[in-house]
Amino acid sequence: MYRTMIGKWLCKNWKKLFRNMNTSNVQKKISHIVIAASYFFPKIGGLENYAYNLGKTLVESGEFSVSVITSNYCGKGYKKEHVGGMTVHRLPIWFRISNTPINPLWFFTVRSVLKKEKPDIINVHSPVPFLPDVVAHATHSVPVVVTYHSGSMKKGVPILDMIIGVYEKFFLTALFARARAIIAISQVFAQTTFPQFVDKMHFIPTGVDLKRFTPSPFPIQKTVTFIGRIEMSSQWKGIEVLLQAFVIVLEKCPGTKLELVGGGDAVLYYEKRAHELGILHDIVFSGPLLNDDLVQAYKRSSVVVLPSTSDSEAFSVVLVEAMASGRPIIGTRIGGTPQVIDDGENGLLVEAKNEMELANAIVRILQDDAFAYALAQNGYARSQGYSWDTQAKKYANIFQTLLNTQPK
Repeated sequence: MYRTMIGKWLCKNWKKLFRNMNTSNVQKKISHIVIAASYFFPKIGGLENYAYNLGKTLVESGEFSVSVITSNYCGKGYKKEHVGGMTVHRLPIWFRISNTPINPLWFFTVRSVLKKEKPDIINVHSPVPFLPDVVAHATHSVPVVVTYHSGSMKKGVPILDMIIGVYEKFFLTALFARARAIIAISQVFAQTTFPQFVDKMHFIPTGVDLKRFTPSPFPIQKTVTFIGRIEMSSQWKGIEVLLQAFVIVLEKCPGTKLELVGGGDAVLYYEKRAHELGILHDIVFSGPLLNDDLVQAYKRSSVVVLPSTSDSEAFSVVLVEAMASGRPIIGTRIGGTPQVIDDGENGLLVEAKNEMELANAIVRILQDDAFAYALAQNGYARSQGYSWDTQAKKYANIFQTLLNTQPK
């Protein structure tokens, strides 16, 4: 009788029993990642976008949970919120040095946050210093992965460059030494400046959302587009050189517009400079743009220009987004830009701080539709290798390797 009852029960419940057994056998442990960056979304910038999209894609993979430690750049006090499936801890700022937020008490706050979060991996994003350094050194038991987004941070200002030199020689070296793995956005700087760490370096450039940024027909209105921070601390972005070059462009291509996309404390300064150069009425200051507004800025563009003057420019997300949007690009032979642009293939490279060469490159693209289209086509093909899914999988492989080699 008992055998009959057991048999009937098994017949009725075998599917549920098998499903539960199967789930318990295949269920994976979700690893917890803490991402640390001095600034984070919704603040606009290459590093900030990179950290946000990486964390969001890792969460969407179902293999990781992600928390973020960053500064409360737009408010006061501590703030905890949820963004893109991530828990974000925004810490209060006491003061800033250049673009670097600082709070001497962060070490203790970070220790408390890490104790609650219990991360399996810490991924800090530099070079905006202090907070990433604090997080990396706040615990010795958790593997640290450093993502370094820049070349040298030196700006060509003697006193500031002396301070930066001390940071790069001592503190950045200590950060790299603490790391179990280093993700270099700019291969050349990391490998030539820190050869002692080359064995633990990996190259994972920025990714792009290929569903959002897609090609569209070239606009009728000829428009040169710059996208980036417009801040006094980011004068190395080369806007001054671009303004001077645009004076020459207007002489050869009358009616062309220059659109400057971005915000910051230098907008009024560059409006004044444009007025002094007599080109203010030919320039559109669009402010910072996000989401569909940013997509539309690329669609309005005839050519996207990144006129950087410093090795601080690493692997630009703007150039990759422009390529994915089917637009020709122009950059300078500096920092990580030559890793993105093959001169004459998917864009043009010019010497930094050379307004005449920059102007000639812009004019060449504006006046030769066939050449512009060829550059755009080649750029679009290249951009397809930079999806965030692809880049996040590379991170996942590095994280998993570190977790598998952790001492038990």
